[in-house]
Amino acid sequence: MIIHDPHRNVWILETDNSALALGLTPEGIVLQTWFGMRFTSPQDYPLAELDPEWASFSTKPSLSSETFSPSGGGRFNECCLKLEYADGLRDLVLEYYNFKIEEEKLFITLKDPVKELFVELLFEVFPQYDLFRRSATVINDTQETVKIEQILCGSIYPKQKAHYRLSHLVGRWAGETNLEQIFLAEAKTIIESRRGFTSHHANPFFALDKDGLSSEDSGEVYFGELAWSGDWKIVFDRDNFGYTRVSAGINDYDFRLDLASSSSFTSPPLLFGWTDSGFGRMSQNLHRWQREILSPSSNRQRRVLYNSWEATGFDVNEESQKNLAKIAASVGVECFVMDDGWFGKRNNDSAGLGDWHINETKFPNGLKPLISYVHSLGMEFGLWVEPEMVNPDSDLYRAHPEWAYHFPQRARSELRNQLVLNLSLPEVEDYVYISIDSLLKNNAISFIKWDLNRSITERGSTNIFSRSACMEHIHAVYRILSRLRAKHPEVTFQSCSGGGGRVDLGILSWFDQVWTSDNTDAVDRLSIQNGFSYGYGSHLMEAWVTGGTNWLTGRTLPLLFRFHVAMAGILGIGEDLNVWTNDEKEMARALVAIYKDIRPVVLNGNLYRLISPKKELAVTSFMYVSQDQKRAILFAFRTKTGAAYRLPIVYPRGLSINENYCMHEIQTTQSTQATQEIYQLQNASNAQGGKILSGSAWMAQGFEPKLPTEYSSIIIEFTACS
Repeated sequence: MIIHDPHRNVWILETDNSALALGLTPEGIVLQTWFGMRFTSPQDYPLAELDPEWASFSTKPSLSSETFSPSGGGRFNECCLKLEYADGLRDLVLEYYNFKIEEEKLFITLKDPVKELFVELLFEVFPQYDLFRRSATVINDTQETVKIEQILCGSIYPKQKAHYRLSHLVGRWAGETNLEQIFLAEAKTIIESRRGFTSHHANPFFALDKDGLSSEDSGEVYFGELAWSGDWKIVFDRDNFGYTRVSAGINDYDFRLDLASSSSFTSPPLLFGWTDSGFGRMSQNLHRWQREILSPSSNRQRRVLYNSWEATGFDVNEESQKNLAKIAASVGVECFVMDDGWFGKRNNDSAGLGDWHINETKFPNGLKPLISYVHSLGMEFGLWVEPEMVNPDSDLYRAHPEWAYHFPQRARSELRNQLVLNLSLPEVEDYVYISIDSLLKNNAISFIKWDLNRSITERGSTNIFSRSACMEHIHAVYRILSRLRAKHPEVTFQSCSGGGGRVDLGILSWFDQVWTSDNTDAVDRLSIQNGFSYGYGSHLMEAWVTGGTNWLTGRTLPLLFRFHVAMAGILGIGEDLNVWTNDEKEMARALVAIYKDIRPVVLNGNLYRLISPKKELAVTSFMYVSQDQKRAILFAFRTKTGAAYRLPIVYPRGLSINENYCMHEIQTTQSTQATQEIYQLQNASNAQGGKILSGSAWMAQGFEPKLPTEYSSIIIEFTACS
C-alpha cells in the first residue's frame, strides 16, 4: 500500500508488517522520515524536517536523511549522483519536481533548477514479503552530453543514534559466502567488487542490527541486496550526529558514463527490508521473494544432476560419457551434464575457448548420438560453456584479437591462460549470442552451465577511452540471456564463476541456479552454504557429492555425510562413478530417492538455522518447514569429536503450535548393511510410527541428536499427524 498525505507532504509505503516513509521539506528536499515497523495510522509517521546546521562546518542537507543526495550544495556524505555538465559545471542541485503512484510503485522526480536534468526515483512495495525495492533513473533533457562519474540507487537509513553491527559475506575462490560480523565505526565502511563481476571476495548483501543483539528469532534487522553483477559498492556511512546511511550502486572505480542528450540511464535496484523477528525472518522473506518473484522459472522443478568433470576432466568422448550416463541414470539422476573439453581444440585449459564448435576428433558424429543415449536413459542433457572468455590459442582470437580486453603497449593479463571478451562491443555480444543459440537450436540441450573463470582486467580495446565498458559488458550479458531465454524457455541456466563468484539478484533474474563453490568438501560446504543462506534460497544453491577424498582439501568423508550436506540444496553428483562399489551405488540410489521425496520441502520451505557451523562447536543443524507447516526436514551433522560427553540439544523451530508431529529419523551407517537399512527407511515420511509431541513441545524440549562419531549425520522428518 502507498499513501500520499498532501497536507503533511508525506508518502507512506507499507507492507504487511513494515513501513518506509518519505517526506518533503519546505526547501524541496525529499527525506526518509521512517523505516521500521508499520503504524496503525498515517498520522503516526514523522514529518520531514532538516536538522539545524552544526557551526559553519556542517550544512542542513549534510545532516539530513536525504533519500538521494547529489554532489553539490554543501553535502559532504557519499553522494548518489556525481556528474559534469558540458559547460564544465560540476555542482549538482536536485529539487522536488513531481510524483505519481501506480499500484505498488511510487515515482518521485527531482530536477536541477537551472538545467534540464531530471532524476526519477522509483520505490516499489512487495507487501506480503515485507520488502521494498528502489532505483534511480537519470534523464538528460539538456542539449549536450552529461558525464556521470557516480550513480547509486539512493540511500536508506536505520534508526538514528544506534551502534550497528554489519553482517556481510566474505571469502575467496573455494571459500565463498562466509558470514562476517563487524561493528560500524564512526567512519565510512565499504564492501565492494572492482573485478568486473560480483566476485568470490564479497557479495552485495548486507544486514544491520543494533548493538549486535539480534538473533535468529528476535531483534530488529535492516537488510538489503543489490541487483548488479558488475563492479558494485555498498557504502555504510556512520556520521558524528547519529545517522547511519547505507548507499548502494555501481562502483565508481574506473567508471564514467557519457549520457547523451535525450537519453536516460537507470541504476541497479536495491531490494531492502526490515524485520523485528531476527535474521531468520530476514532470510525467509528474501528466499520467498526470490522463489516467487525473481526466479525466471519458479515453477520448474530443480533436477538432480550429474556433472562429468571430476570423472573425465578434458578427456571427454562419446564412450566415456555414455559409461558415466548409464551409471548416473541407474542411481536416479535426472540431468546429465558434460563439462569442459567437448569443443574446439580443447584438450587442456590453454586452448579452444571461443571456438564453440564440436571437437570432431572426440565426437566424430557430433553430440546427437550422446544426447539421444542420455535421453533413452530417461535423463535430460546439459553442457558446459564459458562464452565470455577466449584463449589466445583459438581461431576466434587469431581472427579478432581486438575483441579481447587489453591496452595497446601493455602486456595482456592471461589468467588461467585466457582473456575476457569485450562484450561492450556489439559485434562481440552478437557473436556470443549466436554461438550459444546455435548450440541450443541444433542440439536437444536442456541445461547450460555458464562459467566465468577470471576477473576482468585491461578494460580497453577498440573503445579504449570508454570507462563504462565493464558496465556495458554486464548489460550485454543480461541482454544475451534475455534473448536466449525467450527463444529457448525450456533450458535451465546455471551461473558459475569458478564456483560462487557471480551470485547476485541481477544475474539471478536470468539464471535459475548457481554453482555455490568449487570447494565440494562437505565440512567446508556447511560454512559456505550457511553463509549463502543468509541472502539466497536453497532453490538456487547447487550442492554436489564428490570424491570420498576431496581433491582440494584432502579430507576423507563418508558417502552418507557427503550426500546429506548436498541434499540441503539442489542435489548434484560430481564424483567419478566408475570407482563406486555396488554398495555405494545402492546407497546413492536410495539417497537420491529420499532426496526426491523431501525436495519440495528443502527447496520451497522456510529455513531455520538451528546451530550454525562454528569451529568450537561439534554440531551443525538446520531445518526446512513447508509453507503449510505440515512437514519439516531437519539436518544434523557432527564435524568433530568433542570433549563433552553429551552433544548439544537441538531445538526445532517453525513448527505449528496447533499441530501434533510424528518424528521419523532417516538414518543409516556406511556399512555392508547400508543398502538394506536405507531402503527400509526411505519411505519413512509415509509411516505413522515414531514419537509424537505437539509442535510447541518439540520446540521447547528439543532432542539430543544421535551422532555417535565424527562425520556422522542424520536427517529427521516431522510430519503433522492427528
